[in-house]
Amino acid sequence: MSHSAQPIRTAGTQQPVAAAQRIVRARAAMLLLVCAAAGLCVPAARAQRPVDLGFTYSQERTKFVGTSNSDFFRLRGATIDVGYGLWHGLGVAFAGNGLAATNLRSSIDIHQASFLVGPRYTYNYGHITPSAWNRHVGTFFDAKVGYTFATSGLFPISNTTLTNHAAALTYSGGGGINLHFYHRFDIRVLQVDYVQTHLPNGGTNQQNNLRVSGGINFHFGN
Repeated sequence: MSHSAQPIRTAGTQQPVAAAQRIVRARAAMLLLVCAAAGLCVPAARAQRPVDLGFTYSQERTKFVGTSNSDFFRLRGATIDVGYGLWHGLGVAFAGNGLAATNLRSSIDIHQASFLVGPRYTYNYGHITPSAWNRHVGTFFDAKVGYTFATSGLFPISNTTLTNHAAALTYSGGGGINLHFYHRFDIRVLQVDYVQTHLPNGGTNQQNNLRVSGGINFHFGN
C-alpha cells in the first residue's frame, strides 16, 4: 500500500493539439510493443523457446499529496505483458500499460502510459511438451525498469512553473500466476506488482503504488 505522494493533476487545457500528439505517440509505442511481442512469438515457437503473452485488466492504487484517507484513488486500464524464456526458467519480460482516472475531486483527469523491461524467472508445474498440453500452473517473478509518460494534467516542475505533461523513471517488482485452461491458453488468475514512479509532484517526486491485474495469457514454445 502506498504512502507516498502522487502528483495532483488537473485536466490540461493548454495546447490541445500538442496533447493529442502526445497521446498518439503513446498509443504508437503501445502498438510497437504488441508488434515486437508478435515478432518474438513466431521465432520462439519455431525454436521451442517458451513465450508468455498476457493481456490483463489492471488497477493501481496510489494517492495525492497529503495524509488523509481521501487522498487515495485508483487508476484503471490495461496491460500487455510478454515473458521470453532464455535458459532454465530465466528470461526477460516486457510490459506496456495505459492507465487513467477521470473526474477526481470533480475536475482532475489523469492519463499515463508505462513501458518497462527486466529479468523474469518462470516456473511451470506439470511437464511441458511442445504442444503445451501437460502444463498445469505457471508462476513468475520479475523486476523491471522503464519510463512512465503522463499525457494530461498539470505538473509542478518549480515553485512557479506548471507543465501539462511529464515523463519519469519507473521501477516495478512482483509476480503472478497463470492457470492452464486449454492447450496454449491460460487464465492469469492474479498478478501483483509494486510500482514506483518519479513524476513531479512539488514534494518528494516519488509515488509508491500497488498494481493488481488479472486476465488471459497465451503460451508459445515449450
